[in-house]
Amino acid sequence: MNKKTKLTPNTKLALGIVGGFVFTLVMIPMLFVLITAQASVADETVPAVYIETEDPETVATNHFYITVYRSETSEFQQIELERYLIGVVAAEMPALFELDALRAQAVAARTYAMRILAHQDYILDTVMHQVFLDDDQLRARWGNDFNTHFATIEAAVTSTRGIVLEYDGELITPMFFAMSSGATENSEDVFHAERPYLRSVASTGYEDRADFAVQELFTIEELQEAFDDGTITEDNISVLGYSEGGNVDTVRIGADTYTGREVREILGLRSASFSINNDRRGITFTTYGHGHGVGMSQHGANVMAQNGYDYVEILQHFYQNVVLVEKNFLNNE
Repeated sequence: MNKKTKLTPNTKLALGIVGGFVFTLVMIPMLFVLITAQASVADETVPAVYIETEDPETVATNHFYITVYRSETSEFQQIELERYLIGVVAAEMPALFELDALRAQAVAARTYAMRILAHQDYILDTVMHQVFLDDDQLRARWGNDFNTHFATIEAAVTSTRGIVLEYDGELITPMFFAMSSGATENSEDVFHAERPYLRSVASTGYEDRADFAVQELFTIEELQEAFDDGTITEDNISVLGYSEGGNVDTVRIGADTYTGREVREILGLRSASFSINNDRRGITFTTYGHGHGVGMSQHGANVMAQNGYDYVEILQHFYQNVVLVEKNFLNNE
């Protein structure tokens, strides 16, 4: 058995000094490098992408994170992209829609999110960008059907993983809405900016729905207050023209003329496709469809899916001359 060497006090002191010197030479520079690296990352202007340090293969397939601003809590939350898309599709389209309609919605939502994040570091969870609901919110909405509906939408998102829409090599702005009045709108007829892929196309097959044509009655006094115009009477309200997609283009109300979109926003109508009728009770606006009318009609997408069209055909109908591209967002490819 080897004897243990007994260190003298002077020897211990010497080793302590040497150890402290080694710590100073090795550890302090390493700490400096770590602090400097963190500061560089914090100062760098980059898209809001956060990747956990895990197995490279797992990261490459599962962990592309984006930042979402949660309006209810006023907090920023890091959410994996594909998981975020489940919450968007669930919020924006009924879970009972056909699978290929849900797939089309997933691709549109992914494209929309990545286009926003190309210009800013976070995305809003409201209609200003896209509505997003987390698991607790979805449980409150779906109740006992949570597991079934979640699995359906997860399948729609997973089966289109990484796929986005491009026009001329650039991500598009894939606008969507509930249902058209028979055709979608050219983008410039509603939002002024002309986009070559947002053209008016037919969208029908749901006209027998109870919520397709909805009547809203306003008294003359209510209209005068809404438009701040005391000259309004039943005799000076009339539609002057229509857009290619069927929305009201211009309408005379009292002393002024308005766009159909302006009237929709002022009165809170379901759409800018409407007719106007006078009766003894006041003025009745009958709206057709629901939403702004530009891009993909969600009910139209569902009808197409019911008729055997797949999500690629649906998307290329509502977004003209686009191509579907599979992207690896982690590598920006």
